[in-house]
Amino acid sequence: MKKLLLILLSITLVFSLVGCGSNEAQEADSSKDSNEKVEKISKEDLEQLYADPDKFKGKEVELYAKIFVPVERDGDATYIQAFGDPVNSDKNTIIAIKDSKIDLKEGDIIHVIGKVKGSFDGENAFGGSITAPTIIADSIEKTDYATAFAPAIKTVEVNEEKDQHGCKLKIDKVEIAEDETRVYVKLNNGTDNKIDFYSFNTLIIQGDKQYEAEENYETGYPEPQSEISPGVSTEGIIRFPKIDLEGKQAKIVSEVYSDNYNINMEPFTFEITWD
Repeated sequence: MKKLLLILLSITLVFSLVGCGSNEAQEADSSKDSNEKVEKISKEDLEQLYADPDKFKGKEVELYAKIFVPVERDGDATYIQAFGDPVNSDKNTIIAIKDSKIDLKEGDIIHVIGKVKGSFDGENAFGGSITAPTIIADSIEKTDYATAFAPAIKTVEVNEEKDQHGCKLKIDKVEIAEDETRVYVKLNNGTDNKIDFYSFNTLIIQGDKQYEAEENYETGYPEPQSEISPGVSTEGIIRFPKIDLEGKQAKIVSEVYSDNYNINMEPFTFEITWD
């Protein structure tokens, strides 16, 4: 399939990017293009793009995706297969860009702007049949999971630090997205003993509900370290399910333990509110 894909996209790219011929023809096309504005696919229509790519042929598209196989290149261009929905390994997208040296690799999350060339029918890595939109990209930029797939609906600036026996825990901010909640934490071990700080020992309590930390390996979020030596700091993001945005308040409770059993560490508790 890879060779077939490379040939298909090479042909597509040639017809898309090579000039039309004479200077007169180019000038005529340029004049025509200047008077025609390319229609852009709305965010609401992106779902339909994957159902019927040919319906949107020639239209401008802006989307996010995660590269899930090794990137292919030839002398002129780079060819990509990516998921528009990496969590569910769905929304297979075929992307080509006339840049053979662009810094992209498997696992990168990308922001793509380009034009729809139509559909590609073939097989996925598991032998199943797929129909995927083919995009000729004008630009591709690397981005992160939160920006691409879980933008914050609400950001609560907390900037609160609490200290117990020289162990300082700070919550910088909380971001509430459509499908998740992100808590940005930093811990500084100013004690003489090792500190244990496991993400699963942090909870969000809202009303009569309790939310536990959960993993999503697709995010690539930096996680705080679990075992922190004396004099060492760690920071990262603890991910939770989405909390109730209309609740306007929540409590974050983190249990931290010292290797010195003579030190009694109470749970660190932070009350947060928002409008």
